[in-house]
Formats: sequence, C-alpha cells, structure tokens
Amino acid sequence: MVGSRLYMDFNLLSANAAFTNNYVFIERKDYTDLLLYGISPSYFTSENEERNFAVTRDNPDKYGYYGMRITGPSAMIVDGYHAYGITTCFRANAAFHNLPIDMSNFLYEAIDYDVQHGVIYNHDERIQTGILSWFEIGLTYAYNFQRYKWDSWTAGITIKPLLGYSGTYTNLDQLRYIVYNDTVATVYSASFDYGYSMPMDYYDNSFPNKPFIRGFGLGADIGVTYARTAKGHATLIYSRLCEQRYERYNFKLGISLLDFGYIKFTKNAICSIYTETSTEWFRPTDTLPESSPYEIEAKIAAYFKNNSGEYSTRNDFVMNTPPSFSVQFDHCVKDYLFVNTTVIWGFNLGRSYMKRQSVFSVTPRFETARLECALPISVYEWNFSWPHVGLAVRYGNFFIGTDRISTIIGFRSITGFDIYAGLRLNLSNSFRMNFIKEFCGMRKFRNIEMFDYRNF
Repeated sequence: MVGSRLYMDFNLLSANAAFTNNYVFIERKDYTDLLLYGISPSYFTSENEERNFAVTRDNPDKYGYYGMRITGPSAMIVDGYHAYGITTCFRANAAFHNLPIDMSNFLYEAIDYDVQHGVIYNHDERIQTGILSWFEIGLTYAYNFQRYKWDSWTAGITIKPLLGYSGTYTNLDQLRYIVYNDTVATVYSASFDYGYSMPMDYYDNSFPNKPFIRGFGLGADIGVTYARTAKGHATLIYSRLCEQRYERYNFKLGISLLDFGYIKFTKNAICSIYTETSTEWFRPTDTLPESSPYEIEAKIAAYFKNNSGEYSTRNDFVMNTPPSFSVQFDHCVKDYLFVNTTVIWGFNLGRSYMKRQSVFSVTPRFETARLECALPISVYEWNFSWPHVGLAVRYGNFFIGTDRISTIIGFRSITGFDIYAGLRLNLSNSFRMNFIKEFCGMRKFRNIEMFDYRNF
C-alpha cells in the first residue's frame, strides 16, 4: 500500500468466485449447446444411468477447489512511510483432495460398477474434504522501513478477527475395503473423523437456525516488498496527503504468507472420531438416510461404533483457513506496459484443513489511469500442459475479469470457472475522490495500479 499511486483508496463492493478440479467436466460442444440453446448436457454411466457431467478416469488422485469472496466497504490511507487499511468481507471455500480413482468411480457410477467388484482397495494416504464460510475484518498496517538510493523495502501485516458462519470437514486417515456386488460390501478397517457446524436444525432440517455466528478465530497475512525505483527517493516535506510524491519503479518483488489462521466452532457443533473400525454393509438395510443430519449421524454410529477400537465425540472442533505462500514479481517494461508473474502455493495445515488451489500466472497488462487491460495466462495445480488464458478490463472505477476466457467462450472442455468484478470510489471527479499522489486539484490523471482482489 505504501507504494500505491493513490494516497487514499475506497472499495465499495467487489466479488470473485473460482472453481477448478480434475474430476468432473463438461465437453466443449455440450457447453456451447447449453450456453446458446439451453440444452442440458447428458452423459451415461456404464449401467446407462444419465448424468449431467462426465468424469476423467486417468488421474490417480482427484482434487477440487472452490473459493468465493464478497468484499464490502473497505479503505486504505497512505501517510509517508506508513499505510493503514481496513477490509470487510464474507468468504466461502470448499475443497476435496487425494480422492482415489476407485472411490471417485463409485461416486459417479454408483455401487453397481461391476468393474471394481471383488477387488480389495487399501488407502493409507489421508483423504480430506471440507467446506468453510466466515466473515472477516482485516486491519492492515504497512511500513516503508528501508530506503537507500534506488532501493525500497516495505513490510506489512493484516490481523483478521474471523467469525465462523459454517464449517464441515472429513478426514479419512486409512481405509481398506471391498465391494462384492451391488448389495454387499465389507470395510475391513478404517480410521476417520468428521465435524460439522451448520446453520440448520439437525433434527428437522429447518433453515436458517440460530445462532448466526457459530465460531470465532483469528487470522493473519504478512509480507515484504522490495522495489527498485526508477529515479531514487523523494525527500519533499508535505503538509497535505495529496502532496506526497509517487515513486515510479522498474520492478517490484513481493513475498507473503496469506490466510494463516483458524476458527473454532462451538455452537451447534458435532465432532466424531473413529479409530480402527470395521463394518459389513448390506443394501438397502444399511443405506444412509436422506432426511436429517441427526439420522445420518445415528446411522454412521450404528455402522462403526460397536466395532471401533476407539470412539469419541465432542461439541467443538477447529478448522484452519486455507493458507498459501505467494511470490509476486512486477516489471515496468515501458511507461504504460507491465508484466506480472505470480506464484500462489496452497498447502495443508492441520487435520481439519481447507486447501487453496496453487496457481502460477504470467500477466502482461496495459495500464493508464482511466483504462487498463490485462491478459493473464494461468496454470492450476502445476499442470503446465493445461494453461488457461484470461482477460481483465478496468475503466475508471469499475473492473471485471476472468482467468478462463478460453473456457467461457467454449474453446475447451469445462473443468472450472473464474470471474471477478468490483466497483471503487476513487478516480471520480464528480465526487472529488481522485486521490492521486502529487495532485491536489482537479487535474489530468496519470498512471495508476489496479488493486487486484484476486491475490487476497
């Protein structure tokens, strides 16, 4: 924030949503028919049962990530070496990871997938799923702690009180099972735990259910930025914020740790832990009910509780927010032409974790105060054989973009989506909110960086 072209910035409303996976997809032609003619796609299992999507069978482990953020009124202010900010937002994330191909086939084909009947499957790598939604208030401080000749170093931290709205997770540590046919299966051994705290009544499914906030926690972002300035540092003493000098840069390098935090759910929360358990399954007697969470909970206990080496339950659990390590490099090629490279590595944290997808992107952009265009080229989960091309545009206060324009216009099969948009209250002469450094009057705008909400 210290190096921003603006000395004040205000966000009115912005939002983004993204989903990617290597499990389900829709063919390019079927997506075009759905988009243009409203024809729903139709696919069929080996037993000729209809599905609205297809699945890939060649990847040994399946993953999927979903993230959504709605950022409300937020602001920042720069005062010399110091910068301050406040952010309000609602976030939701979902993820599944390390889903074996045999289990993914059973989920799609159902239990009557006879290709996998009579085979003993053994899984020792942890299989995890989770859904987490929360409100957060971010309080940010940044400080330009080192200036010498053309070098500039800045560090910043954001402290975020977290208010948990809902959370659900499962950890399957170990599983050994066999499916004999479409009516009989055996779980030889399994160790797993799960927890949930949802806005509903677990007995009659009534929604929503109080309390509104079911958990509390704390999170943090922290980072350091190095900038190589184009003309050294300004030494002008200013009496008004608008008199601050903007220091153009040749390049910037940033390193940050994002979303390091947790939420402890204590309201309407249930957590169950089974160790070294087993069971026999018979259809339809042992089929899970489709009614209420309470009945599902009772059915799982009937399967495994009496056969478990160790069983425990409690009324609270902890979920971690999806942490990531990020490196950003931004190079000013010419006056209005920039190239940005960003790496976001999502990693596991804790047993009840949410994982953020890993992204590598290279983004050339043309940028002026009034107009900006960017062409992000992104790779998800290090799959460099499947790059995605996007498009982002900003005009004045409004921006909109996607990292998957090639998918949206039907150039390839649909394995995910991505879109973001926002409205800011700056660069507005009519509201006298053109908060550009070095300009205290109503003058022509110069170059300005777009605040990219996808990185946070």
